[in-house]
Amino acid sequence: MKSIYIIFTMTLLFTIAAPVHSFQRVQQTKTPMSSLAHSFEPVLSTKDKYHLDAAELLAACWKFSAVLRKIGQSTLAIDFESNIRKAEALYNSLAPSNNKKRRQSLASLLRLEQESGIHGPNAQLQDYSAACGFLWIRRYLEFHVDMYSAILASRDPKEAALDAYRKQIEPFHGWALRKVFTSKLSTSMPSRDTFLAALGNFKSQDFGEEEEQIILNDIGKLVSIWRPIVIRWRTTYKELDLEDTRRA
Repeated sequence: MKSIYIIFTMTLLFTIAAPVHSFQRVQQTKTPMSSLAHSFEPVLSTKDKYHLDAAELLAACWKFSAVLRKIGQSTLAIDFESNIRKAEALYNSLAPSNNKKRRQSLASLLRLEQESGIHGPNAQLQDYSAACGFLWIRRYLEFHVDMYSAILASRDPKEAALDAYRKQIEPFHGWALRKVFTSKLSTSMPSRDTFLAALGNFKSQDFGEEEEQIILNDIGKLVSIWRPIVIRWRTTYKELDLEDTRRA
């Protein structure tokens, strides 16, 4: 999985390009973070707190990729989409008429793939597997949950990103990648206002206290929706012994 780890982590180093929509227009529409929160809301079942709906999750991930592109993170979106396709390949391979239950939830999909004998011992996932794709999608979301939570607590984006990296990504890196990634991340993160303006789709010159409150509220909602999803996601991997912790 070394090549997958390197590609994934290096794409996180790209800074966010500020979009060009006016504040007046954003007032009349949803911010990217608000739209994203709406997309992920149906993933965690309201009837069964242990059920992550596979179809809703995949659809939300594609919308997340679209948001990444919208806010200027096209390179990162390409890598994210490669992981979605790995996960989606298994889902699409199952005919709906004969496999409704098997493709209904994240857990059932992962269990089906596991039972095929595709993986190695001790949670050594195949690079092309759905489990590998879902694993890196989740780690990416966990990185953002931690980073956004710190920003909501008034942390500087650079400090927030570095702390999130150390917790969610660094444990899976060897010494060389840790050094490169930490160095690049330390110099690539924009200022707080620039970062929030980009996430809210505001022009930098239009960004003030009111705009900041709008995007912080939307980020807060997104984090509150993401958090129980990734917690359940991580638990599912542990229960199925699919948490591949090998270092790149």
